[in-house]
Amino acid sequence: MKQRYRSFSKRLTRRIMLALTLALIAVAACFNWLEADTFTHYYKVYCKILLDVKNETVRKALYGVEVAVMNSTDDLEERLQSPASVFSALRDELQRNPQIVGFFACFEPNYYPSQGRSFQPYAFWRDGRIDTIQIAKEGNDYLEDDWYQRAFAVDSGYWSEPYIDDSGSGILMCSYSVPIHDHTGRKVGVFGADISLDWLYGQLSAIDKEYSFFKGFIKNTKRIDTLSVFSSSIIIDSVGTYIVHPDKKRILKDNFYEELRQQKDTASLQLLKDMKARKSGTGEAKIDKLTNYVFYAPHEQTGWMMAITVPRLIIMLPVAIRCFLLSFIFLLTLIAVYFICRSTIRSSTLPLHKLAKSADEVAKGNFNAPLPDIRHNDEIRMLRDSFGNMQQSLSQYIEELKTTTAQKSAIESELSIARNIQMKIVPSPHYPSPGTQQPSPITLHASMTPAKEVGGDLYDYFVRDNRLYFCIGDVAGKGIPAALVMTTICGAFRLLTESESEPQRIVSRMNNLITRDASITIFVTFFVGVLDLATGQLSYCNAGHKAPVVIPQLTLLSPKQRNLPVGAMPDWTFTQQQTTLTPGTTLFLYTDGLDEAENAQRQMFGKERIQEVLQSTSPEPQAIISQMTQAVARFVGDTEQSDDLTMLALQFV
Repeated sequence: MKQRYRSFSKRLTRRIMLALTLALIAVAACFNWLEADTFTHYYKVYCKILLDVKNETVRKALYGVEVAVMNSTDDLEERLQSPASVFSALRDELQRNPQIVGFFACFEPNYYPSQGRSFQPYAFWRDGRIDTIQIAKEGNDYLEDDWYQRAFAVDSGYWSEPYIDDSGSGILMCSYSVPIHDHTGRKVGVFGADISLDWLYGQLSAIDKEYSFFKGFIKNTKRIDTLSVFSSSIIIDSVGTYIVHPDKKRILKDNFYEELRQQKDTASLQLLKDMKARKSGTGEAKIDKLTNYVFYAPHEQTGWMMAITVPRLIIMLPVAIRCFLLSFIFLLTLIAVYFICRSTIRSSTLPLHKLAKSADEVAKGNFNAPLPDIRHNDEIRMLRDSFGNMQQSLSQYIEELKTTTAQKSAIESELSIARNIQMKIVPSPHYPSPGTQQPSPITLHASMTPAKEVGGDLYDYFVRDNRLYFCIGDVAGKGIPAALVMTTICGAFRLLTESESEPQRIVSRMNNLITRDASITIFVTFFVGVLDLATGQLSYCNAGHKAPVVIPQLTLLSPKQRNLPVGAMPDWTFTQQQTTLTPGTTLFLYTDGLDEAENAQRQMFGKERIQEVLQSTSPEPQAIISQMTQAVARFVGDTEQSDDLTMLALQFV
């Protein structure tokens, strides 16, 4: 199947672009990783600094309230003569401290008999003016409250837990209180100030605008309010209840510690442990289904904890934007480089394209096809010159090949004729011939397979005077020389049996015939047998050949005295033996091309495998030859035949 043409220039361009793309991806990945790591580091540093700034801002704001209360205490203590003077003092102090929601005073039971058991005057801002109220008359008995008792008991100031003042101004606030002393130094009550937690949250929001990390990225600072939702500034009390939170609905209702406890992951539980221990640091927790960085620090004046929560996804937003822009720039760069590489490579490989067309013409037989001119003295020029030299050499080679082919064809034709002649020298591989009606006392089957076109193996047989004369032999060597000797042996066997009937005499005279010329050394392993078809008596002479196998006994007709191969020594005295074949006995004769046949592992077929095949095969000659041929073919496989192979099976009926 013809493969689809693929341009070398396009393939080279794709490979270059692939390598460049992988390199740019690696660079971009490293750059983006460094960018993310650096940005995250600096953002964490920024958040820690911002947390310190907010903590300090809250400290200063609360300290300002403390100072205002401390400065106002002396003035109040000097004006304890009457309830009216107390109200006047509270109004004056509130006028001087507009950042405070209200000033209050709480007195011990029956301190002013005219006011009853409880007296709690309160001055506060309402609609831009100062208003006063006696809170105790509204049913607010402060004497049993924990905050009053604590503030009355301490010598310094006391910050209360945040609360909603539903009897006074009705807003979310926190109070700072100090004891009041009369002119004798006796504690007579508590004086304090209320601050709005909204005011405290406003202080923190102002810091977010001033120190926003995104301020340098955004020219329009009005958008910083929108970006402030990315982080949350929160304050929680000693038990984790929200005091300050962007979502005012959660103040004094939800508990941050409880949210951490419900997560049940290691990071959240460790963060909970550290914050309850009033440590400062950075942790991670899942808040509102998002993983957040939490930067936290304790507030020393109160039992509060301040924290900044930032979704980790938001921190990576600028990095993602920069990565997107960088990837877009890389993409544009790759597109530009692609077109530049494509144009450059196409012009550089154009001579190769022309040279390929010329090579195609040469492949079609046009050895005089013109080659393209190459201007640059480079590898392509060298390839063009080498191809020109090859073109000339190829033309010369083709002419020589034509001559050689003609000669080889003639030799092959002659070898084919020689093979046909050789195969006609030996008799039919079947006896009696197929279709013969007359019964025969013997059944014979043979096969001969030369390793080359012609070979040196031989077999022959004929019947005369109710005797079967047969032989099998193997000439040393292969090819034409062995085939010539084989032809001589076959002719000599037929000629000698005209005057000799003893195998010993036949072999001896053949040996003298071959060794007559001392300058020629030829060895032939030869087996000659004469079988009396009436009695089954077999006379045979084995001149160095493989011993035949007697079936079904599977015994060997081994000579009692070994004879040399024919042609090995002049005037050698050959001996013969006799045996009697019983009806049904089969002789199997073969050359060494059978047991010495090799497979790809250089293993030989061997006599053991010959015995196995003979044991499992019918004693009929044709079945023996067929099964043995198949067994050798399976064993050898695709390995080239190394020697001539001849087999002959003879059954005495």
